[in-house]
Amino acid sequence: MGSTVTPAANAAAQSSAASSKAFNGSERRRRRRAKISAQVHVRFTASGFEEICTSIDVSRDGLLFATTRSSYSIAQAVEVTFPYSASAAALNKPEPAEVVRVKEQSAGRFAIAVQFIAAKNASANRSVVASTSPASIGSQPVVLAVESDPRSAEVMRTVLQQDGYNVVIVSTANEALEFLKTTIPAVFVAEVEAKDMSGQDLCLIVKRNDRLARVPVILLTRSAQPADYAASHQLGAVVCMAKPFKPERFLHVVRLVAPPPAKHGAYARSSSSVERAF
Repeated sequence: MGSTVTPAANAAAQSSAASSKAFNGSERRRRRRAKISAQVHVRFTASGFEEICTSIDVSRDGLLFATTRSSYSIAQAVEVTFPYSASAAALNKPEPAEVVRVKEQSAGRFAIAVQFIAAKNASANRSVVASTSPASIGSQPVVLAVESDPRSAEVMRTVLQQDGYNVVIVSTANEALEFLKTTIPAVFVAEVEAKDMSGQDLCLIVKRNDRLARVPVILLTRSAQPADYAASHQLGAVVCMAKPFKPERFLHVVRLVAPPPAKHGAYARSSSSVERAF
């Protein structure tokens, strides 16, 4: 849009230096931001104006996005949907937030930092999340996995089922999102290089959703780059594992975050054959 910042906006930005410093310093030190480019739907609470922007980087408490509008101001109340998708499988809903930083960039663009209101009241947020519980089928905790490689999927299914888990494996992110609409799994496993959506983006969707925020997320990646591991932890994944993974290590991680209903001992007896098959 190319509009300029008004003197009033400049004054508001200067007067809010203390609050911005608190956000930019302590918040960033506590929770490193991950560079994620995704759609952000922003609605001004007072006026009802809305727009779709693009995120620059995110944390679990807030995000930074780019816009051409100059009308954002410190402490402004907004509703933010992130990551935003117009598809029927979309999980996330508008969430109250407030603007904590406004920075003018080049070519009439602005970087807007917002903090989610829920992050200010962690105890209230925990009570909402605690009202949900992971699903189980009979006595079997559910493990949902997005895995497009048939061999990896079969190994995953074999070692988990032998240990008493109910395993649901899908090949696309959209199938996983549809499943998550009705079921809260005990563990969610996603490959970073998923066909229709990055596993990291899926992790972000889960962690930004109140129903699912406590679901442990395990990410699998073929690249094994340090940046993948760092971004995965910043987004809330419990671990990022390189592929091909060792079946016993994968099972150990799942057991740590969601203990099996019983020690069947079947995996111990058949692990050598699984290793050979993989």
